[in-house]
This record gives sequence, structure tokens and C-alpha cells, in this order.
Amino acid sequence: MKRCPECSNIFPDAERFCSSDGAALIPAESSAPSATVQMPPPGPPEPPVECPVCGGKALPGEAVCSFCGARLNVSETLAQPAPAPYKPTFTLGGQTGQQSPPQQHPTAQHTFDDEPPAREEPSALRRFFMWTGYLVAAVVALAAGAWFAIHLTSTAVAPKPAAMASPSASPAVSGPVAVLATNTPVQVTGESAADPARNVPAASKMFSDNSAAVLDTYKKALEGDSTLSDGVLATLTVNRDGSVVAGSVKTSTAPDPALDAELINVMMGWHFAPFSGSAVEVSYPLVLARNEADRTAVETALAAKVAGLSTGETPEYANAPPPPAVAPSPAPEASPALASTEPLPPPPAMAPVAPEPEPYRPPHRRRRERPPVMPSPPPVSLLTRVQERLRMDRRLGRVKAYTAGGVVTLYGKVFDDKSRRLAVATARSVDGVTDVIDNLQTDTATWAQNQSQISAQLQAAGLSQVTVKVIGHDAYLDGQVSTEAEKEHAVTVAEAAAPVRVRTNLIRVVPKGVFSF
Repeated sequence: MKRCPECSNIFPDAERFCSSDGAALIPAESSAPSATVQMPPPGPPEPPVECPVCGGKALPGEAVCSFCGARLNVSETLAQPAPAPYKPTFTLGGQTGQQSPPQQHPTAQHTFDDEPPAREEPSALRRFFMWTGYLVAAVVALAAGAWFAIHLTSTAVAPKPAAMASPSASPAVSGPVAVLATNTPVQVTGESAADPARNVPAASKMFSDNSAAVLDTYKKALEGDSTLSDGVLATLTVNRDGSVVAGSVKTSTAPDPALDAELINVMMGWHFAPFSGSAVEVSYPLVLARNEADRTAVETALAAKVAGLSTGETPEYANAPPPPAVAPSPAPEASPALASTEPLPPPPAMAPVAPEPEPYRPPHRRRRERPPVMPSPPPVSLLTRVQERLRMDRRLGRVKAYTAGGVVTLYGKVFDDKSRRLAVATARSVDGVTDVIDNLQTDTATWAQNQSQISAQLQAAGLSQVTVKVIGHDAYLDGQVSTEAEKEHAVTVAEAAAPVRVRTNLIRVVPKGVFSF
């Protein structure tokens, strides 16, 4: 005999699974007393149910085959009327009892097909505690992450300044700029200077609308001289119809007649809005710099030049169209009083005049031809004589000049202040020169300016113990740093601050001590 471990029903040895709940049968204990099961009285025979897997015969009402454990055809069992429930009697140890029906377990059904048994859906209370646990775990994780981030921030080492980040990092280099100066205002003079069509905002807007052409002119000048930076005070005379009738350069930080002429020609092509007032003069302080780093120096130099201008001073360059040609006055008409409507009488008949005889010329006598008169050479201009005198001294080979009457303006470069005074004295010694305007620049001043710019950038980068000396386009570094990275970074800062190349790097690397700051 075999017994079901779930419902404790007794089955024959030939069966392997319980017909009620499908549990595997186990052998009954040999020491247990024998039980005699009293079956109900036989009723009308019911057809057995055939297993679709093994073909075994099962009793009506059974859902699981007792031989292979497969599910029986439920549709056939439902079509047949369910038998009346019964309670079999059994005799155990001489006592007769009645067997209780098998207990069903709705929460655990054993199946023997390929599909796993369906899982029990959690109750609403269980789902509530489950989601509550998830939320609590998430809050704890976020709090732990925030605490860990605060802990790392408080214990992290302070980062190095931006200048010490990498020796290869160099400041961004901007391109050429052509803008209005910020420390010198745009000025409009004349009776109509306050009119909305001619005031300072209108003049500033005119420059902003045409600044691209001014920048292109400066870029073309840079192609001939890559070191050119200039501050120009340009003045335009604007007529009532909006046309620019005259232009001039009052002063500039680096006089260059070619650049001045190009700028004035471009600006004289502007056209303001017409209005009913009178003509005005508009002064534009222009800053032409190679990059933003040179802009401040050019603005400062231009402000100093403008502050030193005197009233009525001759401009460095002026341009105005020639006056229109005066049309010849028509010939006066004859007076009506003198006019006569009567025809004039014909002249009297003249007697024929006999031709005069030709003068006597001796034979074989030739007329002496006069030699042709050679035109006298044109007089040498004052500008040519000044330039020839300057070329006689090789120290003044880079000096240029232009004249306005008897006034000579010198521009260009010389080596030092001594050569500068020599150029002024040489130009003044030419006959016909009444005054000399000195706009020369010296190499030593340019070197000092580049050296000052590099020193300022080194201080800003935290390299206060590094010094620099500039000679021409070469820079020489000296001083002390704490790491090799700072030594290389000093080279990068120096070459980015001015148009120089570090020729010699004598910076010493002295590591800091443990307690150094």
C-alpha cells in the first residue's frame, strides 16, 4: 500500500500519484495497523476516464492520472454529472471509523506538466510594505551619497591656479581689431551737432555700420607691416545732404601716410542721412590694434596725443576734393539801342592792288638755324630734398617724411632717442623747412613696451620671481620657480604676451620644502 503525504489517503501499490492533489505517493509504514477501507455500495457503473498521455484508465472525478501524473481531459469530466460525495469507512485496530474527504490546499497546487505553477499574487498590505521598504532604501542611499560627496569636498586638496594648470595652456590670441576708443569720445561740432541726424549716437551708428571696411583697410596695411598698431583721430566734414566733403587725420600714434590716405578715402565714401541743418564735423578716435592685448596700450597713447592737440594745429593728413571748375561767363549781348534792322550798304568797289615784288636774296646763301632751346629742369621739391638728406646717413634709413607747405612730418623708426634727435636736426637743416613734426618711434621704446607687457603677464600667472629682458625679437628669462612645469609655462606666457621668441631660459628650479607656502 502507498500513502499520500499531503492528504494521507491510501492507494494501491500500482499507483504512483495521488488522484486528488497529484502528490507523489510514498510507501505506507509497515508497523502501522492495517486499515480496512469500506467502499460505498456499488451504483450504476460509470465509464472510466482515459489518460491522453499513457492511456491508463482513471476513475470518474479524478483530475490527475494515477500512473503518469498527467492532467486528464477536464472537458470530459465536466460533461459528466459529478458523483455524489461519499465518506468511506475504515477499520483500524478493531475500531470502525469514517475517512474525512481530502483537504484541498488552494495556495499550493502541484502540477506535472512543463509549465511551472502560478505564483501567488501578494496582498495589498504586503505590496504596501514592499514599496515602503524600497523608498526607505532609496532615501538612505541618497543621504549616504550626499554625505560622501561633502566628505570628499572638505578633505580635497585645493586646486592649483589656472596659470599653473598646464604648461601648454596659452591665452587665446584674438585677431586684428578696428574699433572706437573707449576713453576718448566721439565728437560732433557745428550748429547742427544736437540734431538727431547728426548727433553723437547717429555718428557712432554710422561707424558701426561701416566698421568692416575700416578693419579690411587695416588688415591690408598689416600685410606690409605685421607690427603696425595705430591710434588715429579722423575728422570728417559732413554736408547737409549727408555726403562727406572732406576728411583729415588730426593726429595718430604711429603716423603712416599710406594708411591715413586709405582710411580717409574709405570714410569719405560714407553717406549720412540728409537733413535741413548745416554742415558739421565728426571726429572719430579709431583704435587699430593687432589683438586685444595691444588695444589698451594704443588707446592710452591716442588719449595722450589727443590731449596734447592745440586749436588750429595742422593735421597730419588732409584730403578734400578740388573745387568745381567755374564755367566761363557768356559774352555780353549787343545793346538793343545799337542794333539796326536796316541792311548795311555794300562796300565800295576797290581798285585791284598790284602785288609787291619779292625781296632780293643773294644766291647760294643759307639761313643759319638757331639751336633748339632746351627746357629748364623742374625745381626739386622740398620733400625730395628732405628725403635725399636723410638717406645720406645710414642710421636714418628707416625714417620717412611728408610735407605740408614748409612743415615736414617725420615718421618711421630709429634705434634710440639719439638717432631720433639726429633725424629732426637733419630735416631742419634743409632750405625751405619752417618746422619739423617728430612722430618717430624708437626700437628701444618698443622693446621696453614688450618687456613691460611680458612682466605684467608673468605676474598675473603667479610667476612673480621670474624676470625678462627683451632685445629686438628675442626674450631672455631669469629668476626662480619651484617646478619644471612652471619653468615651461613661463616660456609660453612670454611668447604669448608679445611678438618675441624666448632665446635663453635661465630660470632656476628650486623645489619648495615640506613647510613652504
